[in-house]
Amino acid sequence: MYKEALSAQIENLKPFTAVEVTYVLYAGSRRLLDKSNVLCLHEKFFMDALVELGKLPDDNFLYDYNTHYKMGGIDKENPRVEIYIKEVPPKSLKDFE
Repeated sequence: MYKEALSAQIENLKPFTAVEVTYVLYAGSRRLLDKSNVLCLHEKFFMDALVELGKLPDDNFLYDYNTHYKMGGIDKENPRVEIYIKEVPPKSLKDFE
């Protein structure tokens, strides 16, 4: 369902070789929350959708090796998660030794 909900936006993206992704949460209330509980689900399903829709070769750490979670603020009228993608040079396993 997540992939279907975002497929029109993802299909407009160019294919990436490797990415750094930032997820920004805009909460719908002042209630304190753990942003990673929300954003980790978006990360999992968004990265899977990028791969399944042919925009990223894979979602392992060679292609998705920097992820950032940020709190954007409170927006009672439009709670949301904004996702920012930055293309970065691909890496090899030797880069991690």
